[in-house]
Amino acid sequence: ASSAAVVTYRGDLYSRDALADSRAVFREIRDLAPAVFMPKYKLWAVGRFDAVRHCLRADAELVSGKGVAANRFVNAIEAPITLTSDGDVHRRRRSVLMKPLTPPELKGLQDRIQGEADTLVARLKSQSRFDAMPAFASHLPVTVVAELVGLKPQGRENMLRWAAGTFQAMGPMNWRALRALPVLMDLQRYVGNLSPDGVVPGGWADRIFAACDAGELSAVEAKSMIIDYVAPSLDTTILATGTMLRLLSERPDVLRAVKQDDKLLTNVVYEVVRLSSPIRGFTRLVAEDFDVSGVMLPKGARVVVLFAAANRDERHYPDPDRFDPERNA
Repeated sequence: ASSAAVVTYRGDLYSRDALADSRAVFREIRDLAPAVFMPKYKLWAVGRFDAVRHCLRADAELVSGKGVAANRFVNAIEAPITLTSDGDVHRRRRSVLMKPLTPPELKGLQDRIQGEADTLVARLKSQSRFDAMPAFASHLPVTVVAELVGLKPQGRENMLRWAAGTFQAMGPMNWRALRALPVLMDLQRYVGNLSPDGVVPGGWADRIFAACDAGELSAVEAKSMIIDYVAPSLDTTILATGTMLRLLSERPDVLRAVKQDDKLLTNVVYEVVRLSSPIRGFTRLVAEDFDVSGVMLPKGARVVVLFAAANRDERHYPDPDRFDPERNA
């Protein structure tokens, strides 16, 4: 494989300004090279669409089983969850995790979710104003999803705090991650002490324990995999939903089109997820020297694969910052 000279990015992907608005940072990373080295964090970054897709498909060379955070401490925590696994282990865990999320299972929830949404919209319409993030975007995840996961009240009340803490701890070991570590440890303690009688019968968590009884998971896996439901299911949906409301409010033409043809809604959701990219990226450990469009990532290095940068790559998406539900996202 060929190897280009190492291109260095000296900006800060994790600064407060970059987190508030990452577009300029992502553009610079994309324009510099298919993969750039960030000396401040001893971390490689990949931001172009084709390069990101190439990395995500190379699950034998770029592994998740050694952690997906940008710091060694979190990566060293032994948590046998679906996110931090590879190969057959990943497939086995994922098959258990996804059973409640298949289309037939979700179809049975449609009336419940629709009823909750109708009630919410009617209540918000009766008010002169409302705060979109807590009142609108957070409502369905915090009520319906928390109930479906099936933790008892003590666990349910902490889900949002645990989810936010997990994401905050995934970056480099800066003040943000340090502040999140006690929250992450609290979640670890909670799942470590969890047992089948600590969850609601028939909920998603209960089904994880049932899979353990059936021999599909070990006891340690079953407890830890509750994190797979708790951590990713809230923030991602809330952030994308908030972005959707903002984008539709800024584009009355799109809102009118959606009202006239609700078949556009699916495309709206895809386009919103592309633009919001609630998860900016996860890291992978380079298990073997790996060529990214001529740039060689050395064995033992860690690379952050930037989904959010790829989602705005003008090499793949014409006018990528434009909200366009007609686009194939």
